Amino acid sequence: MSLATAAPQRAPTVYALPESAHIELVQMRNHLQLMAQLTELGSGAIGPDARLRPEALGWWFSRLQRDIDAVISASSFCIELANAHAASCSHDT
Repeated sequence: MSLATAAPQRAPTVYALPESAHIELVQMRNHLQLMAQLTELGSGAIGPDARLRPEALGWWFSRLQRDIDAVISASSFCIELANAHAASCSHDT
């Protein structure tokens, strides 16, 4: 079964991301990994009687949403990077 379509391929949209926003993404990834480890059943990371309070989880989701919004706001379309990417892709074919 082929996944190829007859539709023309659109050039990729390329965004620039400041270093501070990239660092935010790395920190979010690390925090998500920590949260996954802490909440994994049977991991022993937290005691068996520990309870995750709804307000704490709500705070965490709000914080994650705020951090993601900041990264999105910091990113911007970059025509120079888009052109460079398109040029590098045309050399690959």
